[in-house]
Amino acid sequence: MNQLQLASILEKNKIASTEAFLFLLEIIIPGLASPIRAVYNNENINWNDCLWTAFPFSLGEMTESQNELPSLELKISNVNKVMGGYVEAANGATGASVVIRAVNTGNLNSNIPDVEETFSVQQITTNAFEVTLKLGGDAAATLRRPFWIYTGRHCRNKFKSVRCGYNGAAVSCNKTLSSCKALGNTSRWGAEYGITGKLYAN
Repeated sequence: MNQLQLASILEKNKIASTEAFLFLLEIIIPGLASPIRAVYNNENINWNDCLWTAFPFSLGEMTESQNELPSLELKISNVNKVMGGYVEAANGATGASVVIRAVNTGNLNSNIPDVEETFSVQQITTNAFEVTLKLGGDAAATLRRPFWIYTGRHCRNKFKSVRCGYNGAAVSCNKTLSSCKALGNTSRWGAEYGITGKLYAN
């Protein structure tokens, strides 16, 4: 889960505000050309270069037991048969996943959500009124907390990723400081060599 951004913290801490936190729902169904994107709001919004359609849905409380991983229920309106149609078109939406995000309306120009969690869809039931998705905790349980770990010897950045920043001719990197020096990219080396109190030579 991300920490609240500064702009959102300031809004949250105000005694009164015209802004609000919105829940965004992204349902990724194998076989569909694009994810289903919905926002719990009274109007559509644009966020992260995508249109999020105002649509009624509700999230239940997280439940867990000794024999099962944590899970929660997501109920989406099916009065107009739209969601049910998606499920049928995807042959039951086997293998689907759901990303739940929260964003602040006063900070929609940022493409980083204040909260983001990913779940797998374990079961789907439909009726004339709603589609119910049982979201399994297996996807969330396998997420590393915290997302980053501190390392002393090996760079945690993926080679040639945005965080790495290297865009030269080399095709590989062994993630050591000496390799990063050879590539002239030490300013973006993703490790903390001071953890053990000394600078590693390689």
